[in-house]
Amino acid sequence: MDATARADALVADRLRAAADREPLPGAAHGATASEVAAAVSAGSPYQDRFTAEIAAAVRGTALALEAARPHPADLWAAASAAHADPSVWFEQAVVLGHPVHPLARSRGALTDDEVRAYAPEHRARIDVGRYRLPHTAFTAGMAMPVGRAFMVPVHPWQARRRGLGEPDGTWSGAAPLMSLRTVSIGDCHVKTAVDLQLTSAVRHVSAAAAANGPTMIALLGPAAREHGVTLLAETGHLPQTPEGEPDPGLASIIRPAPHTVGHPRAVPLAALAEPDPATGRPIAAALAGDGLDAWWAAFCTVALAPLRLFAATGVALEAHGQNTLASFTGDRPTGLVYRDFGGVRIPPGRFPGIVGDLPEPDPEARLVKLLAALFPTTFTAIVDALASWTRTDPGKWWSTVAAGVRDLGLEPWIADAVLHADWPVKATTAMRLSANPTDDIWVRVANPLAAA
Repeated sequence: MDATARADALVADRLRAAADREPLPGAAHGATASEVAAAVSAGSPYQDRFTAEIAAAVRGTALALEAARPHPADLWAAASAAHADPSVWFEQAVVLGHPVHPLARSRGALTDDEVRAYAPEHRARIDVGRYRLPHTAFTAGMAMPVGRAFMVPVHPWQARRRGLGEPDGTWSGAAPLMSLRTVSIGDCHVKTAVDLQLTSAVRHVSAAAAANGPTMIALLGPAAREHGVTLLAETGHLPQTPEGEPDPGLASIIRPAPHTVGHPRAVPLAALAEPDPATGRPIAAALAGDGLDAWWAAFCTVALAPLRLFAATGVALEAHGQNTLASFTGDRPTGLVYRDFGGVRIPPGRFPGIVGDLPEPDPEARLVKLLAALFPTTFTAIVDALASWTRTDPGKWWSTVAAGVRDLGLEPWIADAVLHADWPVKATTAMRLSANPTDDIWVRVANPLAAA
């Protein structure tokens, strides 16, 4: 089966799975992705938009499958050789992207050649220009050399779109990370803005996102470290339009690369589930070697750190596979690294100076954010990968997760939500067929821990 046919089948299967759990206008009939898309969106006023998005997802998935390469025997050595930032190899090893989103690997208005030039699964390297833009606000969240902080980095695609011309400085050899618009320049990760819909939304950097990082680090960093999570510091750049308004299409955020803050072996959780295209062995199993059961127990202790943090502080990290990384000592997971505060939900009043939609008064709503990111997507992807590779019942792996949760001694309402109640998950397909497709719609899925 060629890449296009495989991609079509993968996207069609995602739509069928969505139809089983989400409130969609129609049933999942049809053999191809376009047929299933038309069927599940039947009668929706947004059907044309949706079917065009699905076609783009099939195209992008086919390109990703064509780019897939077998994994090297020594992953750590390959990571060290691939880029000055050793996390880049793992970031770029993820081929298919979000495990359940119908628009995974859709890349907005990018042409096929531009996808190959800018997308991480194509192992891209790009030059990022830096511009002295007038009236730029700067949030001093991390120490940076003089000059670096005061020139705004802009993605090359966005710079051309905005007609910025020649940059005042350039970072060469930047490597796109899992999110495409975030790149590693070696010692720093740079989150840029692009006028592109990547999965659910056009990826700008809001004024709130540019401003909140330093405050979150100052107020939450110590507690996070105490519970096993390193938060990556941030510095925001927020230019203004000629009319004096914030310009989120040119804003950016800079973070230290994990290896510069004590985490030389950092792997995004999503990458741990990624199978070798040649053998099917997931990266988690490759790192664990012959001691997979002990490795998994250690990983579960590490990966449950956001739950420990929530129990202690009420803060819910959106700990999904893209913005959460496992830190390794040798081959053993020993800590978590977390980046991007946009999806964090915090108790109001405890974090003065935070702007935007991060404060959430309802603790159950905060817990939903954490559970949906960590359990039915991230944990499930890794469990499914390990169960498939070892030909074992997924319950074997979930039992270790359940034991780790019970060991936390959580308050009964939290423990029940994690161990017994159905888990929340974003209805990402239903969201694409709504009037406001970035507004969250939640559904519930069966909780495998209830039987563990």
